[in-house]
Amino acid sequence: MRITGVGSLPHDDAAAAAAFVSSTTDIPYLPQLPNLDPSEGMLRQWGDGLCGVGGSDDGIGLRFGEPSGTESAPFGGAAAMLEAFEGPEIKTQFTGPVTLWLALLAAGCPFDGLWDCVVDGLFERLTAHVDMIRAMRPGVEIVAVMDEPALVVFAPGRSPGPVPIEAAADAISQVFAEAPIPIGIHVCGDTDWRMVAGLEPAWLSWDLAGLGDGFLSATDAIAEIVSQGTGIMWGMVPTDPAPIDVDRVRSRYGTAVTRLVLEGAPADALTERSLATPACGLAGTTIGGAEIVMDRLRGVVEVLDG
Repeated sequence: MRITGVGSLPHDDAAAAAAFVSSTTDIPYLPQLPNLDPSEGMLRQWGDGLCGVGGSDDGIGLRFGEPSGTESAPFGGAAAMLEAFEGPEIKTQFTGPVTLWLALLAAGCPFDGLWDCVVDGLFERLTAHVDMIRAMRPGVEIVAVMDEPALVVFAPGRSPGPVPIEAAADAISQVFAEAPIPIGIHVCGDTDWRMVAGLEPAWLSWDLAGLGDGFLSATDAIAEIVSQGTGIMWGMVPTDPAPIDVDRVRSRYGTAVTRLVLEGAPADALTERSLATPACGLAGTTIGGAEIVMDRLRGVVEVLDG
């Protein structure tokens, strides 16, 4: 099983972050570096300039009516990685429309027309981002994942808040349909995985320890799309560098694989053809903590592959 990352890192030096990614992954990814520049935070990176919102240095990092920042500043980490990168594949990630819609609403955007504004603006930004990657690295295969932490509101037993699940599914499906490349989806917790599976993403990226009733009630739907080619990114280890129980990780992974295989998913698609990641981004830890997490991930993968 090959290793990649989810997105953010704690580094405040872009070249050092690129070296870290290169040394700890099999499929490098374009890191987001909010400690280098606040505009690299996931909400601000993709929300600044959308629908009348600009970056701010407080709260969620966005505010309606603020002037937008420069287009290059939020992607310094990505540019440095593309300069240093060697290989046939690279992963990138972007903030999804449901998470952005909620952030822009909180930033003061008017409600009317906000869904269309977010979806249209996100499509334009994603296209420009893919064009940038292709311009710097022609011919590279791009693995793209939509980061949608807001979808945890659809986990069984939780209140969905202001977002109807139908509106969320529609917004994501529009981005999938218009995107220039196949798109996966990352949720760092449990959600309505049947809804997510129905969108037929290129990848399902999840926190293994966070899978709950939403996953258990959707194993048939997940197995079906895996059989059709959807890949899995297993969030094997937590972002906290505290010690973990490797046997417990192996047990959780084995149980999840077994449930999906029993529903008809090909075993090799869930094992050697899957990818391994941390549970989420690593910006919330230290550089030393990030090193521990990635070393631990490599050790877990060696145990599972052994």
